[in-house]
Amino acid sequence: MLHRRSQYLETADDSGIAMSPLIDCVFLLLIFFLVTTMLKRKETIIPVSMPAATSSLSAEAREDVLVIGLAADGAFLEPDGRDRFGAQSYRAGRTLEDYLGDLLRERGPDALRIPLRFDVARETPFQKTIDALDVCKLRGFTNVSVKIRQPFGAP
Repeated sequence: MLHRRSQYLETADDSGIAMSPLIDCVFLLLIFFLVTTMLKRKETIIPVSMPAATSSLSAEAREDVLVIGLAADGAFLEPDGRDRFGAQSYRAGRTLEDYLGDLLRERGPDALRIPLRFDVARETPFQKTIDALDVCKLRGFTNVSVKIRQPFGAP
């Protein structure tokens, strides 16, 4: 019996925390911090020349942009000139496919270079806007942008 007790005491003294995985983690962290501090020093050496704020602004507004409206229900609204305050006014009528087809017939292949902008009502479902963009892409128009605006007819 005495022999069994001594075995139990020996195994109890052998238990402890293994230090080698902890030392490995400490060295990995040390290497990580050394490498990242070296990279930060080299990042400050890269010269960056920022453009002037005036270079991003156009001297005059583009008049050749064709503005098309999309109502909240996704209906196409054809441009109908400008009101007395200079805001674009719209009228309902044809479909977008018919409008783009007539535009291509009137202006020929040069019509594909005309920038199009959709004025989309804020409540318009996103899928309706994507559908309108797809119609433009299928017709060959590539310079198309989207602008969100207040609902049509709202003050």
